This record gives sequence, structure tokens and C-alpha cells, in this order.
Amino acid sequence: MEMTSLRLLHRSMISIGSDMQQFLVTTGAASFDCLFSTRDTPFVLTLTARGETRGFFPFEVFNGYRIRDYFGDMYGDLVAVLRSDGTSGERLKPKDFLEQLNQAIPTQATVRANPKPSEIVRLRPDIIEDREKPYFNAWIYWKEDSGRHPSEENLHKTLLLLGPEAAQHSRERNASSRWSAIDTGGAWEAS
Repeated sequence: MEMTSLRLLHRSMISIGSDMQQFLVTTGAASFDCLFSTRDTPFVLTLTARGETRGFFPFEVFNGYRIRDYFGDMYGDLVAVLRSDGTSGERLKPKDFLEQLNQAIPTQATVRANPKPSEIVRLRPDIIEDREKPYFNAWIYWKEDSGRHPSEENLHKTLLLLGPEAAQHSRERNASSRWSAIDTGGAWEAS
């Protein structure tokens, strides 16, 4: 299904120089903390359920701002979140859910909605490396003959928390990002 609101949000993000936006969406009785990331390829819209029944639902956003209306393994968990109040007797129809979601997504990006690293880690449980350390500290440069290199988990965290330029720097310079539990004020470009 084409997500027209994501198209408009992305245009607005470009106009303010943003590649990730955080926002809240409510559909029925369920509320979700959402992240729309253009750092991922393809783009990714993630929904993290709030409230008693928790869940993480990543949706790949393909060319034309399309999201597949087949939920696969996520279907049962999404049903559990959406029916957490026990009032719904209707079957979850992916197309209907995506239409409601499309209507609820903001179309204007704001600087305030650029998520902090700690929020990105909180809302992206697929970041598995050093989850308790969301702040960039420094680079660890590996010698070419050492056989060492950044792990896939480290590259993934670098991409999502620092952006594509930092991930490219990591690959080109054979450097792993090192993280801290406190904000040290470190900037990846100056390291």
C-alpha cells in the first residue's frame, strides 16, 4: 500500500535536513512510538507499542513509499497489541490498519522530532550492540593486517545513530565506533 503521508513527511524532512523523525501514533486503543528512518535501505518505519502489551514492528518502505500489506510473523503480536483493551472482536486486516496508520502519520517534519541517540536505541531493539551505551565516544582504527574490522552490529548501530556518512567512514577506514553510557560530547567527524 502506498503511504502518502510518508512521502509528504520525507519531503518535509529533506527541507529541514533531517533523515529521521520520531512521533506518536494512536490507532484505536493502541499507541505507538514511531521512527521513520531514511538512513536505512530501504527506508524503515518502526512502531514500538506503548502500554501493557509491548511489541516492536518494523516496516520496510519500498520505492513509491509502499509498505507490504502482509505482516507475516508480526501479525499475531500486532493483534495482541491492538486488542489489548479486549473490546475488539474484528479480525485485523493489514490494508485497513495501514490506511489508518497512513492517516495518523504527521506530514510535517520538525527539528524537535529529530530523535536523540538514546531514543533511537530505545525505539529500535534491532540495535543489539551495547544498548546501554547510546553515545558516540571515539573510533577504534584497526590495522589492515590485524584481521579485525567493525562487526555488522557495530556498523548497524553506527548507521542508525550517526548516519550514513559515519557508516561509510567506518567501512572505508576500517574503524569501529566506540560508545559511552554518558554523553561525552564526542563528534564522529572530529575523532
